[in-house]
Amino acid sequence: MTTEHPSMAGRAVDPWGDRDWSTYYAAVGGKPARDTLLTALAAAGPGDGRSAIDLGAGEGRDTRELLARGFRVLALDPHPAAQELLARGLTTEQAGRLVVVRAGAEDLASVLAEHPEFAAPVIVNASFSLPFVRPERFVSAWRGIRGALAGGGGIFSGQLFGHLDTWASNPTRTHHRPEQVDELLQGLTIIQLVVDEKDGHDAEGTPKHWHVYHVVARAERE
Repeated sequence: MTTEHPSMAGRAVDPWGDRDWSTYYAAVGGKPARDTLLTALAAAGPGDGRSAIDLGAGEGRDTRELLARGFRVLALDPHPAAQELLARGLTTEQAGRLVVVRAGAEDLASVLAEHPEFAAPVIVNASFSLPFVRPERFVSAWRGIRGALAGGGGIFSGQLFGHLDTWASNPTRTHHRPEQVDELLQGLTIIQLVVDEKDGHDAEGTPKHWHVYHVVARAERE
């Protein structure tokens, strides 16, 4: 099932404006699920038909892992190309457990209002997607994530970019200082928090300095 959130009306094909996401999807296609998601899955146990959310699902590497583990998955991504990519290679049974919505992470709360069957997810995954939420929309995105986690005592897995990252100079992207990360994670039980700072390359081979917080954390059930 695939739908489009009303917020996408009139939004540019490339919602971030300065990155060729089709090239990125081609570069990372076929790679395994992110380590942070695998850590969350180890803590969560088998899917057994329980629900999970994948924000910024992209080409589907993490969505496919969640489906393979038996979860029902709500996958959000603002790029229209992601909808086709997410459906590739799925069995009929897996496709029946997947709902794809063209929407950004900041739309999560309103998407869940339309899909209440996902309102208490075991996992909310956001692999390298939250830094691409515009700063003026990040509060809405994080509020939606925390609200979803609280509904079922769920686990968050994903990344935040630090203020020393090369891309921190881009005003359309969201980066955080250490004290801001601490504030965002307040009230969550930390399963894994790794700060990775190094010189390297992005997925397309462009040199950059990485400053990344890899996070896996569990909420208390309300």
